[in-house]
Amino acid sequence: MFKELGYFKEYYVNNKYVGTLPSVKDRDIIGYNGKQKEMITTQIKFKNNKLIKIGTEVETFLYPLCGTKI
Repeated sequence: MFKELGYFKEYYVNNKYVGTLPSVKDRDIIGYNGKQKEMITTQIKFKNNKLIKIGTEVETFLYPLCGTKI
């Protein structure tokens, strides 16, 4: 068993991976089964220089960051 250090959210537009950002736990089910569709309200720029504009509909998946063993 691992101690969770936090969470990260993956963003997909038209079923294509765009990028990942650190996040807080905003849903009960994590992983693929907890995917949600969201409308972007603020522009998002990722480290890989990809950009999601305001008003774009995206699918998001939330995953835990695992750390040390408990």
